[in-house]
Amino acid sequence: MKASIISLKSVKIPIPKPTVKPYEIPSLSSITAEQLPNNGFGLKNYHISKTKFGEWPVYKKIQNTKVTTEVKRIKGDLDQFKKDLTNACSFINSQNVTVNKKAGYLNIKGDVVEKVKSCLNENLV
Repeated sequence: MKASIISLKSVKIPIPKPTVKPYEIPSLSSITAEQLPNNGFGLKNYHISKTKFGEWPVYKKIQNTKVTTEVKRIKGDLDQFKKDLTNACSFINSQNVTVNKKAGYLNIKGDVVEKVKSCLNENLV
C-alpha cells in the first residue's frame, strides 16, 4: 500500500532538543583595559587608508600663491603621525606642518608630494 499524504501528516517523530548553555555576559568590573579589542587606538596609534587605486592620499593644494601638501585620511593620533613623519622625512620641518584634528589631515608648506609618498612607502608599508 502506498503511503498517502494524510497518513504521513499524522506521524509525529519526536526530535530531541539540543541543550545549549546560554551565554553569560561578564561583569564590567572583571574586564581590564588590555582585554578590549580596540585597546589604545588613538593614543600614539594612527592609520592612513589608501585610495581605491592603492595610492597614498597625499595631494598638492594651491590657494592663490600659497602651495601646500596635504595628507588626508589619517585616523587616530595626528600629533604622533606628525612626529613620525618629521623624524622619517628629514626635509620636513615640524614648524611647517599644521594639523587639523577634526578633519583628520596634515598640511605641509611647499610642494613635497612625491617625497612624502616615497617616505610613506619606505616607512609605513
